[in-house]
Amino acid sequence: MARCHGTTLKGERCKRETQDGLDYCTIHEDQAPEGGRNPSGPGGWDTDTLLKTAVGFALVGAIVLFRIKR
Repeated sequence: MARCHGTTLKGERCKRETQDGLDYCTIHEDQAPEGGRNPSGPGGWDTDTLLKTAVGFALVGAIVLFRIKR
């Protein structure tokens, strides 16, 4: 494994290890020149994360709604 090429908030080089074949760890993958590993392509939406977030908000909304009606 290689060391991450990312930069921390303090301006220092990251000390984390990367996965095989990658130059950046999962925390600093957005610093990669190609824009990270977004599965939907550059500039696209990560539909899996978007769906999970929407379901989470819907559940919280339903819980709040039912608690208010009691």
